[in-house]
Amino acid sequence: MLSSFRLCFAILLFLAAQLTWLRAPTHGLWKLSIVILEGGYFAILPCLALALWNFKTRPFGNIAALLYLLSAFLFALPLLQAARTASRLEHSFAGGFGKTLPDEAFHRLKPLVWKDLLLGIHVPQIEPVSMVYVDSNQDGDKALSLDFYPARTSLREEKLGEEKVPCVILIHGGGWNSDDRKELAPLNGYLSSLGYAVAAIDYRLAPRYTYPAPMIDVQNALAFLRRHSVELNLDTSRFILLGRSAGGQIALQAAYTLKDPNIKGVIAFYAPADMVYGYSLPSNPLLLDSRKLMEDYLGGSYSQNPAAYHNSSPIEAVDSSSPPTLLLHGHPDVLVSYQHTVHLEAKLNRLGVEHFTVDLPWATHGYDYVFSGPGSQISLYFIERFLAKVTQ
Repeated sequence: MLSSFRLCFAILLFLAAQLTWLRAPTHGLWKLSIVILEGGYFAILPCLALALWNFKTRPFGNIAALLYLLSAFLFALPLLQAARTASRLEHSFAGGFGKTLPDEAFHRLKPLVWKDLLLGIHVPQIEPVSMVYVDSNQDGDKALSLDFYPARTSLREEKLGEEKVPCVILIHGGGWNSDDRKELAPLNGYLSSLGYAVAAIDYRLAPRYTYPAPMIDVQNALAFLRRHSVELNLDTSRFILLGRSAGGQIALQAAYTLKDPNIKGVIAFYAPADMVYGYSLPSNPLLLDSRKLMEDYLGGSYSQNPAAYHNSSPIEAVDSSSPPTLLLHGHPDVLVSYQHTVHLEAKLNRLGVEHFTVDLPWATHGYDYVFSGPGSQISLYFIERFLAKVTQ
């Protein structure tokens, strides 16, 4: 009985490890794949220990040991890919976009720090101040709020005093119809510790509100921050937009369409940059009904409202005057195809817009939910340098 249980556990672990190279076929397995791809390295040593423990035990010990060894190898694959990718991207960035930036100015001196994989990345506990940036109105529109994180000089949480600082406006994901400004707050605290003010905003959600409502909300957030720049110590000539997934589409579209010279850069995690392409090749419905999300956001199907799909596509809005762009995306993303980033990067190249792409060969959608994982570490390294470059 005990040997059968050992074998069953080895089989289950081996099946879970397949998510390091197979794309998740369902929504639940996608969530599990984030944990395995970004934190599966914690299972390597236990797998090796279990292999040794089961070796030569009867009747299934050798089979279980082999499965544990194979699982250990599979759990190590993302980490091996991350190490190779970190070196490649560091060399590419230093030779191009970031060639004028000295390492001494940054917290993260390497894209991948092995100690942080085990002990985590320290993020100061910063309590944001919630502010209403759009009041409710007679039409029943609820008030919109933002969480403001004041800039700090270091991880010791010292205040910057009266110095005017750049501000990162952070736009959450959630398929345009869910989530809020509290999403993935550790990044907000980390950016604050680098000396940037952070405003994590809510915006109006589909299906009640359709495009371009979120773009108007970003514009209103910018106006609010300008009005209150004195008490918030903000440098209103240096704003950066940052968004994830649907928020990445909003951030890119706002940066490219508002034509605001004070938006110095835009950062987008795994963003649907080509809405027409996204509708023509939807995601697996067992993972996400992406067409339904887009129809709710854009007021109908492509055949019903083609203009909305074209007008909301960052790839169609970008031009030669667009601000510098940082794109972060995993190749095997199961919710937003990596081809969105490929298409946008090609357009940025043609137009001569400054940009850099952090492409992660192992990472799936939402990889940055594991804040100290290899994907997040590499992303933080380049976000830190991108922000320094565009706000200098």
